[in-house]
Amino acid sequence: MKKKLLPLLLALLLLTLSACGGSSNGAANSAASMPEPATPQEVPADTGYGWADANDAPMGTEGETAGEEAAARANAKRILTAEMDLETKEFDQASQELEAAVEELGGWFESRSVNQGGSYRRLSCVVRVPAESFNAFLEQAGQAAHVVSKSDYSEDVSEAYYDSEARLATQRTKLERLQTLLAQAASMEDIISLESAISDTELQIEYLTGSLRKYDSLINYSTVTIYLREVYRLSSDEEIPVTFGQRLGAAFSTGLERGIDSLEDFVISVARNWMNLLLLAAVIVCAVLLLQWRNRRRKAKNPPPPPPAPPVPPKGKE
Repeated sequence: MKKKLLPLLLALLLLTLSACGGSSNGAANSAASMPEPATPQEVPADTGYGWADANDAPMGTEGETAGEEAAARANAKRILTAEMDLETKEFDQASQELEAAVEELGGWFESRSVNQGGSYRRLSCVVRVPAESFNAFLEQAGQAAHVVSKSDYSEDVSEAYYDSEARLATQRTKLERLQTLLAQAASMEDIISLESAISDTELQIEYLTGSLRKYDSLINYSTVTIYLREVYRLSSDEEIPVTFGQRLGAAFSTGLERGIDSLEDFVISVARNWMNLLLLAAVIVCAVLLLQWRNRRRKAKNPPPPPPAPPVPPKGKE
């Protein structure tokens, strides 16, 4: 029995050894075929899919955030407005340059008026120019005359605009469904209710459409209010005084200039209205003469009483 088992045990031992040897060679071959891990110098700095450093944020996040911000800025709805206070010595030339700038940039005057104040003129106007030409127009207006003050504003109406746009789409969908239901309605009560709902929906659509049109007009064309004054001397020509003597001298000089300007304005105003002043003087003279004549006539009708006779002294006894 033992002799029969011995060959069987030897065969099992040989099989076991061959299996162990094959496993060792397979492991060695697998280890040889696997690539070695890359050293830190071999890892790409920016693959676009991983991390440059274990402590850093994903490289794709910043790019996506920047893209979203750029898209938000591109889709933003902004209303641009500005107000400028200008002064010039050459009123006609500055006015012509403003008109040329408006025409060149594709804008128009929404309102314009010229007032004469004394010997100087003043232009007040509201200009509408395309939003993309807003800064260019402000620059050209500043070159046409001296800028005393300038303020510009940017109002973001994106939320209100897109809200109105979404509500308009909802109302249009609602209108289509109501019209479909109206076509299928059988009873008169349902027809009346549906027609009333359709009328209300159409009113909402008209209101939202008008609101969006107004927004589009204000967004696509910016609004600039300009005040142009004709002056004898530009405010930029005045030097800023430093010492007390300079300030006092500047005050006397300014007072003298203003006094001369006021006197000139008065003389020009008198020359412009001399006919009215002459008529006023004639009316005053006639009124004075009439009062004097009435006083003389009253005195002639009612002469003053004669003065009392002097008292007679009593006669003395003889």
